[in-house]
Amino acid sequence: MVADRPNIILVTLDDARVDDMRFMPNVQRLIVRAGTEFSEASVSYPLCCPSRASILTGQYAHNHGLLHNKYPAGSYRKWVETGVNRSTFPVWLQQSGYHTVMVGKFLNGYEDYARRHDGPKDPGWSSWKATVNTYNYRNLAIRHRPGDLVSYQGQYGTDMLSDIAVRVVDRQASSPDPFFLWLSYVAPHGGAPPQPDDPAPLPTPNVADRDRGTFAHLGDVRSPAFDEADVASKPSHIRELPRIDTDLAARIRQVRKQRVESLQAVDRGIGRLVDALRRTGQLDNTVVIFTSDHGFSLGEHRRPHGKMLPYREVLNVPLYIRGPGFPSGRVLTQRVSMSIDIAPTILDLAGVAAPHELDGVSLCDMVRNPGPDTRPLLVEAWRPNGSPLYAGLRTSQYLYVEYPATGEVELYDMLRDPHQLYSRHDDAEYLTTRHELAAELAATRDHRSD
Repeated sequence: MVADRPNIILVTLDDARVDDMRFMPNVQRLIVRAGTEFSEASVSYPLCCPSRASILTGQYAHNHGLLHNKYPAGSYRKWVETGVNRSTFPVWLQQSGYHTVMVGKFLNGYEDYARRHDGPKDPGWSSWKATVNTYNYRNLAIRHRPGDLVSYQGQYGTDMLSDIAVRVVDRQASSPDPFFLWLSYVAPHGGAPPQPDDPAPLPTPNVADRDRGTFAHLGDVRSPAFDEADVASKPSHIRELPRIDTDLAARIRQVRKQRVESLQAVDRGIGRLVDALRRTGQLDNTVVIFTSDHGFSLGEHRRPHGKMLPYREVLNVPLYIRGPGFPSGRVLTQRVSMSIDIAPTILDLAGVAAPHELDGVSLCDMVRNPGPDTRPLLVEAWRPNGSPLYAGLRTSQYLYVEYPATGEVELYDMLRDPHQLYSRHDDAEYLTTRHELAAELAATRDHRSD
């Protein structure tokens, strides 16, 4: 056991984009500028349940086996039935003496499973406060273990989660044991109840009363990929999409506005959390990791909304870390995979060794010795029936993707074309590169961690 081990707080958003972060002043002041930014962080699988399972295990989805949000390919039920939940970093942290606390959204399907099994507590958690009615911002309930199901009807869910997190920090100030807290917000994911200005049928979050209308000035997404004009080089699922007309663009703009407004309550929560750490004398010995499970499409490549896409706005995520070992004002441009690198990083901070091989690497090592950007990073996605949707590879220059069902391929030179407007898979200039990436993808995809 390592003496004076730090407290560790992991804060996750749901569906948040990198370009949402500039509208969160507390996050910018207390996390970004006070810590290290990983500007090229991405996820390996842009879907909630597989991404969160990768965070917990440090493994790609094809290794941990949760391939979708829905059962039998994925969901909390599969998480339990396969026993993957017994091989996670919270289990190893708790065994090493950490007090571990789960607050907020866990894995998709927990709500249904909890109804049938009296709301179990996942292994590895000293205190379990997972949400039920997760996507209802005004009617959250929490399955407390130890404790009972508690309804927070009428309270704004984001504020309630922040309240609980602050109480955790206050209580742990008098404990000799270090703590790990996963504070898992729902915002800016779409959710109930509906509000009068919702641009149906597009998904929007419920916005706190004090924040409604505060970002009415926001315009369209500022990206050349918005309503992409020429999609001839794209796969069929993009080529079949119509252009975004004036009415749809206005509705997407409203979605963007409400998403940013919903994040203001999170931003206030971050301010309260850091203040509680400072007030209780724990801030200097606490590492705070701030990220999102994946991004979200807002009209890029003609997709009005959604994820499960191998595109920048969906794959790239905010990732900021403040605390011991992470210099303030530092920006690391090396590519990292948030999905698989979080677990090794937390274990490294805690001085705990995983009992088996993980797919990710510790970001502590990267901060100490950035080194060359040579690691290939896998991107992957599956259909609800467990059949592969796509598999791809991100390198320092390229993103290469294969769609097994259709035989289609995408290849982007991310240095020349960072917005992925022109796939080069049929360009003679890139033929050798395509063959090399296909071989490297096969080797990476077939690798099985123990």
